[in-house]
Amino acid sequence: MSGSGWESVREETERLFDAGDVAAARDALAAWEGEDDDGERDALLGLALYKMEDYPAAEERFAAALSRDPGREDWAHLRDVARANAEARADLHVPELRFFEKDRLLNPAVIAPGTLPSVPPVYRLGRVRHLLDAAGDLLGLVLGRAMHLVSQLWGRVAGYRDEVWTNWYRRPRLFAVLTLAYMRDRLNELNLRSTYPRGQRIGFHADGLVPPPGVTHFRTADGSWNNLDDPLEGAAGTRFPRNVTNPAIHPPSDSELLDPNPRLVSLELLRRGDEIKTVPFLNMLAAAWIQFQNNDWITHGETLTDEIIDVPLPEHDPVRRTHHQAKMFVGRTQGDPTRRDDDETPLTFINEVTHWWDGSQIYGSDQETQDLLRSHVGGRLELRPDGTLPRDDVGVEVTGMMRNWWVGMSMLNDLFAREHNAICDMLASHYPDWDDNRLFNVARLINAAVIAKVHTVEWTPAILPNPVLDLALNANWYGLLTYRLRKPANRKTVAWLNVRNPELGGVVGNALDKHHSPYGLTEEFVEVYRLHSLLPEILELRSHEDDRLLEEVPFPASRQAGSAKIVDRVGMANLFYSFGNQHPGQLVLNNYPRFLGELSIPGNPVFDMGMVDILRARERGVPRYNEFRRELGLNPIRRFEDLTDDAEHVAKLKEVYGEGPVGVEKLDLLVGTLAEGHRPTGFGFGETMFQIFILNATRRLQADRFYTTDYREEVYTKEGLAWIDESSLKKVILRHFPELEKTGLGNVKNAFEPWDIGQLDPDRHPLRGYDPVLKKDPWRGDAL
Repeated sequence: MSGSGWESVREETERLFDAGDVAAARDALAAWEGEDDDGERDALLGLALYKMEDYPAAEERFAAALSRDPGREDWAHLRDVARANAEARADLHVPELRFFEKDRLLNPAVIAPGTLPSVPPVYRLGRVRHLLDAAGDLLGLVLGRAMHLVSQLWGRVAGYRDEVWTNWYRRPRLFAVLTLAYMRDRLNELNLRSTYPRGQRIGFHADGLVPPPGVTHFRTADGSWNNLDDPLEGAAGTRFPRNVTNPAIHPPSDSELLDPNPRLVSLELLRRGDEIKTVPFLNMLAAAWIQFQNNDWITHGETLTDEIIDVPLPEHDPVRRTHHQAKMFVGRTQGDPTRRDDDETPLTFINEVTHWWDGSQIYGSDQETQDLLRSHVGGRLELRPDGTLPRDDVGVEVTGMMRNWWVGMSMLNDLFAREHNAICDMLASHYPDWDDNRLFNVARLINAAVIAKVHTVEWTPAILPNPVLDLALNANWYGLLTYRLRKPANRKTVAWLNVRNPELGGVVGNALDKHHSPYGLTEEFVEVYRLHSLLPEILELRSHEDDRLLEEVPFPASRQAGSAKIVDRVGMANLFYSFGNQHPGQLVLNNYPRFLGELSIPGNPVFDMGMVDILRARERGVPRYNEFRRELGLNPIRRFEDLTDDAEHVAKLKEVYGEGPVGVEKLDLLVGTLAEGHRPTGFGFGETMFQIFILNATRRLQADRFYTTDYREEVYTKEGLAWIDESSLKKVILRHFPELEKTGLGNVKNAFEPWDIGQLDPDRHPLRGYDPVLKKDPWRGDAL
């Protein structure tokens, strides 16, 4: 298009874009009546509609522009993104906007009469059981103290740090386990910090409330009353605790928040190149699983719409050219409306969901949501006739947690909703006189425990396939004695002689221990679980019958309303097969999904999640990389060369953060963890993140009475405990999709590993031959 008239319109359009008056830019373009030979008017009009979140109309305009100039790759890209956003309904808030309210957060933990079932009759133990429990107590006391003394002595004498990095993984297996035990003890002693003032109950709850009926035996919807003496501990709407000291929590100034520019950090150090770097020993179920878990554990809720962080775009930023804008805009995290003058922590934030490992992503974190999701018949959750999740008016699946929704969440929420209903049917067959409410609440306990077990003994060893860690994680669940002495088919979470010690007898079914600090998942925990690099750009969807490629779906099209459309087109069995055979991305520098660099969210059509990940840690006062390491008892790096041997990465780090000690101290936590080139053997992520993992992998179980003192037949039923013992992710999938037995899933032990057929490659299945009973160890290739 040429002519002074058009030049004037284009200049005015660009001025209006710069001023943020997109509607006026659209009107100016729409009013132009000159010729449009080269498609530029249509492309700019498409961009205006895109910025106004009218994605179907934007797609049409970009398509019209391309019909005149098919070679414009930037227009083709924007057309494709607009199409994906239209498919997903990226303009809609899912769930609807809701913000924290002080009065609601400070309400007492009231449970309406009849919400929970009545308490069952007292379960009386026989004399033999009493004798076995007494023997277990004695053995646990003697052996546990001996083991603790040995691990403390070993840790103090041998240490766990070299000049920069830890060394436990380079030691023989027994000494490696002792070193890990010592490291965990130090973290429990030094890095558990409440964010409520001393002497105050969690959530500023009043003293003297009497536990309502049923809370002794059943989980509440909002997580209250897990602790009968401190009812709001771990409940939804309470504060995130901390793993660092108050002096390390720095409320940032605006200049500190943008130093260095988080968009520059994202572009130079996070953004993926043309090809994804994949993890050969994991499949996409592992990537979906960790978000499924995070949806149960942690969310800061909606970001604010009236308090915005303006991030200037670097001069070379491609968004300057493609979207005609010079800034990106990020809503600030909601503050804590319950803060008081006597608060001792510089910054506090609220967790929207329960802190407990209770399946709240399926059941919700409030009673209203839970009631909505139930069928109120036979204890079951409401599902559609084809077994899929119910849907709202715009076609988004409805479940307990719907934030950041995509088809991977649809699959796992659907799977464990089906599992809940199967548990209800099992319980009803054994207890035909139970009503709907009792069936629902006992099934919830069992289902949540199955999920916790899968994460502990399957997901974590899959992403960190190290035999020592595999042993330690199984010890968390079963105990060392059961894991060492029993074959997999005969392992029971609670042994007939249960040694009352968390290492020897397992955390689950043993004593509650909060290590003198109220339980809650921390701000630092939130930060180390920013694992977006696992996600691919394209989902490759295949037929489970013949491995035929059915379609390739751009990831943004799988979000929100796009998820259910994929389920309808492809089917759940094919989706699980597809995820089982596609690899996720590595957790390294320059492997952050490109589509997340220009994500569209409601009210913000161009949004960089990598930039936001950097901003959130700074905004919430989480220490930067080096200070974070010091706080957790690790040695800091002295120069970027300590972090990685990759010269290109070192050069980029210096360019972005600056040379010398000042630059090193500015290094962001996420960037530092991704850059770590010195990692324990087999680890998918590095040792700094691993410290938070060591602390919480045990604590999530050990601080919850439903996994410790109340993990017993009187609460779960004998049949429920057996269901948990017999379950794995593979068995859960096959229970609901038995046709997948004929695929590679039937050939692998761990469903998070690639679903390969035939003989398993040790590079793709690192722990395939390792079992302490069978005396096989793939890391050494000989007998233990």
